[in-house]
Amino acid sequence: MRQIIAAVALTILPLVAGAQALGNAAGCDRVAGREESSDNLFVLWPNQIERWESRCEIVQIDGDLNLRSLITASCSGEGDTWEQVYGMTPVGGDVFTIWPVESPELITELRLCE
Repeated sequence: MRQIIAAVALTILPLVAGAQALGNAAGCDRVAGREESSDNLFVLWPNQIERWESRCEIVQIDGDLNLRSLITASCSGEGDTWEQVYGMTPVGGDVFTIWPVESPELITELRLCE
């Protein structure tokens, strides 16, 4: 398991180009230590996904992060655990979209957090 997580981290690190994380506006607020602008936050770290009251360890990435990929994560929050699969695709520049595969209408736009 640690080898998978290390491989995932090495795969995503070039993606974030030296930044700590990708996030939406509220997610980047949290990364910067500011009060979140919304409870609909999303942060993609090299080895995990962080939401308002949940955290997911990335366990697998399928596909090409430069084109389209599926990210499988083991999540926990509010006393529950579950597996979540996200689709992710680049939009251009440092912008990516990510969505839960079972709810593709719930698209979140991520940018490099500064």
